[in-house]
Amino acid sequence: MIPDRYRFLLITLLLGAAAFGASAQATAPAWEQLSAAQREALIAPLRDRYNSAPAPQRQKMLRHAERWQAMSPAQRDQARKGMRRFEGMSAEQREQARALFGAMRSLPPAQRDALRERWRTMSSAQRRQWVHENPPPPRNRD
Repeated sequence: MIPDRYRFLLITLLLGAAAFGASAQATAPAWEQLSAAQREALIAPLRDRYNSAPAPQRQKMLRHAERWQAMSPAQRDQARKGMRRFEGMSAEQREQARALFGAMRSLPPAQRDALRERWRTMSSAQRRQWVHENPPPPRNRD
């Protein structure tokens, strides 16, 4: 157990750190307020990645950037949530998601809805069997 005099000090330090973190986050400058050096520090890693990529990968990066710019803020938010959800999945869940997405892309809306409903009722063993019978499309990394 922590003695009272140290507990007060610990609580004070934690509250101060939390307040500092919140104020630092709230005062982060907008892009237009960044110095040229700060902008360069943010852009440099992407520029290096783009310049070192082969031509097909550069084209893909450019298409993704253009598609991102064309999205509404709500669509961007939905895309971010989907990416975070996918990153949090296990390897098996990712494979299942890729297989299900690949199958749904080729189906008309009514069949897509039917497959989605069927998927929800499947057990994990049934899902594994379905993925075995309907493997995900090959991953195109170019």
